[in-house]
Amino acid sequence: MPAASEPVRHHWIVRLTHWVSVLAILIMAGSGLRIFNAYPAFHRRGETFCCYPFEGYPIPAWLTFGGWLGGARHWHFAMMWVLAVNGLLYLGFVYLHGEWRDLVPRRGDIRDSLQMIRFYLFVRKDHPHQGKHNALQKGAYFAMPWIGVLIVLSGLAIWKPVQFAPLTALFGGFAWARYWHFMGMVALLATATVHVFMVFAVDPYAVPSMITGKYQEKYSPERRNARPFYHLLPHWAAGAEKPESRE
Repeated sequence: MPAASEPVRHHWIVRLTHWVSVLAILIMAGSGLRIFNAYPAFHRRGETFCCYPFEGYPIPAWLTFGGWLGGARHWHFAMMWVLAVNGLLYLGFVYLHGEWRDLVPRRGDIRDSLQMIRFYLFVRKDHPHQGKHNALQKGAYFAMPWIGVLIVLSGLAIWKPVQFAPLTALFGGFAWARYWHFMGMVALLATATVHVFMVFAVDPYAVPSMITGKYQEKYSPERRNARPFYHLLPHWAAGAEKPESRE
């Protein structure tokens, strides 16, 4: 009998929007930093700002994108529309397809998150039951769209501060709107960086599944009792019984 095909873990719409988001966010972040470098401070001239210790110091050029202010603005606004349409497509799909149930917080998620932390710190021996996503992943995936909302609204506030004056005022004024836009980007990139690190450190088998959609559950972190870099350790060092030495 032919072997049963592997189940599809990620729908093609999820995979497509994931990779479009990766590209769009990288270009938006790089071009945004290039725009920021045109005036690398949040205070107005002659004023001070309380909450950014690097006032007046530009971002290293190798972290920016767009070449010059005008070019960076064009890239930034182009990717803004790409990311907005892509985000709406993703959110619409996960709602209509029912995948939102895997992401929304549930009673007990805080407890389960603490258990995952205990496991990663070697306090707990066995991997907590997680399903498709563990509690820490769910928290990160649920937070990212809300960070995106903060970025979009603060971006509108600094793009059209006169037309959207009430929105700009809601953020505390133009300088504070720039600050929250910047910090939203930092939070989004920090979350994405931790996500990428944990994928390669705990579940590298998830990378091809985000390309093909298929995933072998026998390689899941729960089945492998996988902590960060588990797959790089000798089998016995990661929790299995140490092999007996031969004399």
